[in-house]
Amino acid sequence: MTGIRTLSIYIGMLCLALFTACQDNLYYTLYQDMPQHQWDSNDSLCFSIPPTEHDLDVAVTLGVRTTASFHYKDIVARAELLDGDSVISSTPMNITLYNNDGEGTSGGILVTENYSKPQALHMRANHHYTLRVTHLMRLNPLDEVQSVGIIVER
Repeated sequence: MTGIRTLSIYIGMLCLALFTACQDNLYYTLYQDMPQHQWDSNDSLCFSIPPTEHDLDVAVTLGVRTTASFHYKDIVARAELLDGDSVISSTPMNITLYNNDGEGTSGGILVTENYSKPQALHMRANHHYTLRVTHLMRLNPLDEVQSVGIIVER
């Protein structure tokens, strides 16, 4: 009887986990590959965010994919939000690649993927927003950067 009760609890927890995993918070995501695996500070990466039908509050996160031989602890980038040709805001965003122990925050055999903290953004209905991203590091270009992207979640 105890085995059936335990099995029922596990099945219930699995169903609950599947239900919450199916909640779709992703609004938009796109990664751009870096030529020769280098990110030059003179190269602005532009991401056109699709317009919404209604006003929407979202969170924007920068992501970077680097090779295992990338030697820096973080990348500082600037994210400029444009509405048409007008710059609405400019925000520095830090992407930490290593924790205090010197271990990578997101491991992989060939490529590691790390993210900035999400930044709040209010999108007005039927506006065409563009997020322009550049890195602010002294070293230029940054080698071993595979791709840079954004994630926009509701």
